[in-house]
Amino acid sequence: MIRILFTFFLVLFWTHLSGNDANRFSIIVSETNTMQGDFHQTVVDLQGDIIQEVDGNFYFKKPNMFKWNYKKPFNNQILSDGEILYLYDPELKQVIVSPLKKLGGVSPAMLLVSDKARDYFVIEEMDREGNIWFRATPKNLEMTTFKKIEIFFNKQKISVMEVLDNFDYTTTIVFKDVVNNSKINNAFFLFNTPDDVDVIKN
Repeated sequence: MIRILFTFFLVLFWTHLSGNDANRFSIIVSETNTMQGDFHQTVVDLQGDIIQEVDGNFYFKKPNMFKWNYKKPFNNQILSDGEILYLYDPELKQVIVSPLKKLGGVSPAMLLVSDKARDYFVIEEMDREGNIWFRATPKNLEMTTFKKIEIFFNKQKISVMEVLDNFDYTTTIVFKDVVNNSKINNAFFLFNTPDDVDVIKN
């Protein structure tokens, strides 16, 4: 299960700011230094059948620090302290540890917590039922596991994100109770490995 979540998490934040079409998107992201809130994640297949529903909470802080907690119906955690990525599954009693630099220069959470990503995506504004959304389309589909990402901000806060992957599955994340730019200590993103957990280095 954690591998599926990790794959999607890479998809979710494998985006960057590019060109004048995304100027408003760039402004929103550049003005957000921290972010936290709750989320509801749904994955549907090509026929529209729900294959996964998950609830949890999240925290981000520039640069490259984040904590993504899945709470229901299972517990998993994806965490970065800015240098190391931890994938923790308490039921399996294991944590997978990966240096962010080893992820090919396109690290998780890049969309919201980094300004370094360049040249991978085209960002466009689009109208959906009278609301401005942003679409991120990969320039090189061979480098990604998805076809597009669409994002909606409500009053400068992330509200909805939709990802269409290469299997035509659609993952929708609805963000709730989002708070921008609150104070979060860097120590909050440190991972303390429990004694009975196996550490797998990637």
